[in-house]
Amino acid sequence: MNENTKTLTFLGVAVAIVAIAWVSRPSSLTMKPEQMQGKLLFSQFTNPLDATSLEIIKYDEATGTRSPFKVAQVDGRWSIPSHDNYPADAKDHLAEVATSLMDLKVLSVVGDSPGDHALYGVVDPASKSLTVGATGVGTRVTIKDKENKILLDLVIGKADKDRPELHYVRRANEDAVYTVALNTDKLSTKFSDWIEKDLLKMNTWDILGLKVQDYSVDLIAGKQNQRAEFALGYNDTGNPKWTLESAKVVKDGHWVDGKLKPDEELNTAKLDAMRSALGDLKIVDVSRKPKGLSGELKATGDLKNNQETVQSLAAKGFYLVPTSENHNELFSNEGETRVTMKDGVEYILRFGQIAGSSGPSGEKKQDDKKDDDKGEGDDSSDAGVNRYLFVMAEFNPDAIKKPELQPLPDVPAEPAKADAGKDAEKKDGDKKDGDKKDAKKPDPKAERERIEKENKRKQDDYNEKVKKGQEHVKELNDRFADWYYVISDNVYQKIHLTRADIIKAKEAKDAKAGAQAGEPPFDMSQTPAALEQLKGAVPAPKAPEKPAAEKPKSEPAPTAEKPKSEPAPAAEKPKTEAAPAKSPAATAPPASPPAKEAKPAASESKPETAPPKPAEPAKK
Repeated sequence: MNENTKTLTFLGVAVAIVAIAWVSRPSSLTMKPEQMQGKLLFSQFTNPLDATSLEIIKYDEATGTRSPFKVAQVDGRWSIPSHDNYPADAKDHLAEVATSLMDLKVLSVVGDSPGDHALYGVVDPASKSLTVGATGVGTRVTIKDKENKILLDLVIGKADKDRPELHYVRRANEDAVYTVALNTDKLSTKFSDWIEKDLLKMNTWDILGLKVQDYSVDLIAGKQNQRAEFALGYNDTGNPKWTLESAKVVKDGHWVDGKLKPDEELNTAKLDAMRSALGDLKIVDVSRKPKGLSGELKATGDLKNNQETVQSLAAKGFYLVPTSENHNELFSNEGETRVTMKDGVEYILRFGQIAGSSGPSGEKKQDDKKDDDKGEGDDSSDAGVNRYLFVMAEFNPDAIKKPELQPLPDVPAEPAKADAGKDAEKKDGDKKDGDKKDAKKPDPKAERERIEKENKRKQDDYNEKVKKGQEHVKELNDRFADWYYVISDNVYQKIHLTRADIIKAKEAKDAKAGAQAGEPPFDMSQTPAALEQLKGAVPAPKAPEKPAAEKPKSEPAPTAEKPKSEPAPAAEKPKTEAAPAKSPAATAPPASPPAKEAKPAASESKPETAPPKPAEPAKK
């Protein structure tokens, strides 16, 4: 091959490469704005699973502050860098956002001048030139892949007045403004929308009971102010479901019995509301604990007493108090509640102070945060008041019922070989006398084996429940250990109950109780049913009948003597039943009712069986 041929070959290859590059180029990057109509805004972004990070920046025009939010893969897991890398439940959420933005198609071109950006609300919120009072600022969304390559960078502006499903948008760092069909519901910068909000993941039907320590901490005096302690039992199939197991209150500086009084009862409505709130306890925000504190909690559940830990706890309303030489106990501003579950898990909820300090990233105060998605069913109170919560879990083996094992029966020893012949003869004789009876008797050895197997099954089942409960506690503490949680103060008011909350005066259940409560008593004697009942209860008409009924009981003696003086009529009495009717006693009007009664008849049965004896004098 000569030099000319080689040159032509290389030139052809180069032309082919240029042609391929031209055909495969991102058309949206070279097209003029007027050519973009009907085209994809980001044609190079084709797979939503390529997205490994999402950043959303919003701007508050009133305060001139930005609220950046980012979710990304950090050390192999989805996290929220703007909130100290708190774990994010973001894989599906991010994929939905990426899919909604990936297929954006330009419907129209509305302008290409920077002067139009404020009009359409597509001013870049990340711009450093923004000042307080700036208007027309949009929302910037940036999606990158695992190599930190930008897949999408978009500024979203206002919605079209006539067609709200359309929005004005522009590619970041470009001037042209387009209209696209876009749903912005998933583009939330609210922390709780990107996490698992259910803090405890508790099934409230599995609650066995709870213990409340109602106290506060006096920082000035440096002491704990005890108010009350009580324990409640819960049985979802019981009647009643709630029971007060123990209670004591502080009165004049001393503990006194605080159980139910005769005129008191449990406020089950408040208790049921508390149970529901526990099952739906939502996370509003989080703050990371110091490493030493979280490390100790993960290892043993104890607290490490160092300066960083003490300062961190106190800033949230929690205090380490030495109770012995090597032990510190954690107290909180507003007491604590322990919730015991059927699987042995015991949640410990300690209530701290109002969460009004700087947020997790320190960019602004919690009270100054404006909720961009207010009114979407958030647990936050109307005033935005929230409270710190310290959560731990412990295993309580007493919550799992221990197995009831059957005692093992004794197995009789086998006979010696020397006596085998005698035993055989004895057995043959026994078989003849009671084969059926012996067949019904269980084999002691087989019965013992059966009981051993059943006991083992029960013990293994118990051991498995204990193991699962302990594993559940570890799983929960691994999630709780690194974080202070922030919950709505409204929810706090439901789950932080005092004795005054759970006990109320008994309600009037009858007329007497109603009269004591101030209601006029109802006169039951004026009802028709009551009058009829009174008529039936009056004894006057029946009073004369009682002597008449008793009279025949005293008359049988003279009638029984008649057979002695007149043996013939007495002898004929058993032969014919008409004889008593002809007797004077039978014809007397007062005696006729007693003749039908069972008792007089029974008293006359003895004379009827005696006629053979008076008949002997007649034969003589």
